[in-house]
This record gives sequence, structure tokens and C-alpha cells, in this order.
Amino acid sequence: MDDNRSDHDQRSATWRAGSTIDATVVGTITGQDVLDVLTAQIAVLDRNGAIVMTNQAWRRFVATQSGERATLEVGASYRDIWRDGRGIADPGARDVQQGIEAVLRGDMAYFATEYQRRSGSAGRWFRLEATSLQTGGAVVTHTDITAQHVAEYTTRLYEQRQRLRERLRRRRRIAQGRRQSMRLLVEQSAQLARANAELKQFASVVSHELHEPLRMVARFLELLRRRYGGRLDTQADEYIGYAYDGAVRMQALIDKLLAYTRLDRPGRPPRPVDCDDVLARAIGVLQVALTESQAEVTFDPMPTVLGDDVEIGLVFRNLISNAIKFCGPGHPRIHIGARREGDRWLFSVRDHGIGVAPGDAERIFDMFVRAQNRNAYPGNGIGLAICRKVVMRYGGRIWVESPADGGALFCFTLPAAP
Repeated sequence: MDDNRSDHDQRSATWRAGSTIDATVVGTITGQDVLDVLTAQIAVLDRNGAIVMTNQAWRRFVATQSGERATLEVGASYRDIWRDGRGIADPGARDVQQGIEAVLRGDMAYFATEYQRRSGSAGRWFRLEATSLQTGGAVVTHTDITAQHVAEYTTRLYEQRQRLRERLRRRRRIAQGRRQSMRLLVEQSAQLARANAELKQFASVVSHELHEPLRMVARFLELLRRRYGGRLDTQADEYIGYAYDGAVRMQALIDKLLAYTRLDRPGRPPRPVDCDDVLARAIGVLQVALTESQAEVTFDPMPTVLGDDVEIGLVFRNLISNAIKFCGPGHPRIHIGARREGDRWLFSVRDHGIGVAPGDAERIFDMFVRAQNRNAYPGNGIGLAICRKVVMRYGGRIWVESPADGGALFCFTLPAAP
């Protein structure tokens, strides 16, 4: 038992002796030794800016940049480092000095800045920091952060490349979608063109096939009315009248449909058209209706435009016919005007009739659309559709306005002849 205690006490004494030796070794390590181990360039300044202590990294860097050993001595002013513009932070020397001075004065507790120093085509990035000491003075740390900047720059490049790749993929998807949409649009356009062609052919065939039988029906109904009118009872006369009116309306509708479908056929290229002659012929065709309604028609001198005389004549005839039809209780008063506007002529057909409701101003130019009661104002709703198709065929437009004093003002434009 005594031998064991002796061994234990001996080991304890050895440990205590070892502890005393380690403390002695640590006590021999100075602050200078610690600073010299660090890779950052460090200098300790007193409150006046004199160098109190530097590490080896600082001395090597300053010697490399300035070439002046005198500036490395303890007691020299740090300001000598930038003397003659050869300082370690020469590109930003003024800002660096101002920041360090502010720390030494106590105006700032900490100052930091980053700058780039170029050597030929290459360059390195550095960070300079000045931290105030409680006893006065400051610690200046100068660190090479080129690797950090390179890493950050590489990261930004990588992120930018990823964004560019994503943008490229998105544009490819959009382009692919557009190509698919374009193919679908082309296919649908082709299908629509075929359907329109078939519909026009069908309408033309049906119109031609119905035209002659309807003409015959209307003719025989007229004969029945003349021969047996008044000989049968009043109900029979009424039935014959209904049938005759229906046949006449159907015949007029077929004529208008034929005129409308013919407008889609390739026509002659636009040529100069004297609208004075065209308007005169249109008024001549409507002479019976004008006389029966006791219409008053006035017009301005008409210009020469580009188009087709037959088709432009349809526009004048339909608009004048509508002005006669929708004149209201009084006699029709119609004025056809023309005014030059740049490279176009603006035509107007003004009446003082029942007018057009604002809600119908657009839809009355559609096929088979009628804004008025059929019994009060007969018609088939194709005339204005023909007018719009003719005007648009030559690059013009057509619309209707409602003047303050009543009636309607139909306007359309056509290109002026050179």
C-alpha cells in the first residue's frame, strides 16, 4: 500500500512540474510573435499615427510596394507610407488616410474600405481596416481578398449563366409555342378559307337555282291577283297578297346575296372613277323611288377616286335608298357631300329621317341585321354590309353618326386618284 501511494504522489508531482514548464513556455511568447504568425498585414499606431508595432506580412508588403525601408521603422509616422504617392493603397490613398485619421481622432471607432491595385493587366483586391484602441491609437489591418473577390465574381458569373440559360430555355419554349401556334393558325386559316369558298359557292349556286323559280312564282301570283282579285273572298285576296310580297322579298334578297358574293371574286385593279358619273347613274336607277317619295336630293361636286365604278355605284345606291326608306313621316331630304382629307376623299350621305340608335351604330353594317321593324320598313339587311365590303376593299372605312338636329350621317372614305 505504501508503494502504491508513493507512485501516485510521484506521478502527481510530475504533472505539476509539467504544468509549471508549459506556463513558462507560454510566457516566453510575445505579442510580436503572434502578429508575425498572421498572414494579414497588421500595424499598430499610437494616437499620433506613429507606428508602434508591425508584423512581418506588413513589412514585406510595404517594402514591396514603396521600396523605402525607412518607413518601416518603429516610431515613424504611418503617413510616410503614402509619401510621394507610393503608398500601399495608392488608388484610394486620400480616402484611406481620411478614414485612419478619423479613427485616430476618435471620430470613428472603425473604418474599412476595399480597393483594387493593378499591376499590368492583372489586379488584386485588398481590404484595409482601422480599429480604434481603448488606450488611444488604432490597429490597421491590410488583407488580400483577391480570392474572395474571385469566388464572388465566379459565383455571379455562374448565376448569370444560369439566368441566361433559363432565359434561353424560356425563349425556346416561347418560340416553339409560337411555331406551333403559327402552324395551327395557318391550318385554321386554310380550313376557314376552304369553308368560305364552299359557302360562297353554295350561296351562289342556291341563289341562281332559286332565282328563276321565285321569279315564276311571283309572276303567277301577280297574275292571280290581277285576274281573281275581288272575285274571291277578302281572305283569299289577303293570302295571295302575302304570298306575292314574300316572293318579291325573297327575290330581292337573292339578288342582294348574289351581289354580295360577287364582291368576293377577284376584280379588276382599282382605276380612276369619276364619282359625278357614278352618282348620276345611281340617282337615275332610283328615280322612281325618288319621285314617289318626293325626295329632295342635293350634292357637292364629286371627285375622282380609285376603285370600281359599278361597286362604288352600289354604295351610293344603297345609302340613298336607305335615306329614302327611313325618311320618317316627312319627305326625304338628302345631301351627298365630298371633302378632301390628305390622300383620301371623305364622302357623306346626310338625311333627316328617323336616325340610328347609338347602340346600333356598329351592328347595322353586319349581314342580315336590321335596326327597324320589318313591317314598318321593309328590307333584308344586306345593303349596308355591301357598302362596308366595297369601301374596305379599297382601303377605306365606313361609319354612321347621329347629328344633333336628327337624322343620320353616313360617312365613308376612298383613296384619291393621283
